[in-house]
Amino acid sequence: MAEYAGTQSVLNAALGHYHNEGFSLVQPDDHIVTLYHQDEKVADFSWQGMTILALHETCRQHLEKIGAKV
Repeated sequence: MAEYAGTQSVLNAALGHYHNEGFSLVQPDDHIVTLYHQDEKVADFSWQGMTILALHETCRQHLEKIGAKV
């Protein structure tokens, strides 16, 4: 079972295997979550409207766009 130690661990867990592929989530304020791939900003999500499915799809599409193996 996963152990959660604050908001950042929840954000990392939401990324699933994409976390290991260089993606990260940052919460710059109480309303927005920003997705990064390495140092590149990929997308902003509404904290309340973000779903794991949409997050994973955005990661997959980004990897496809840059020509990485999906």
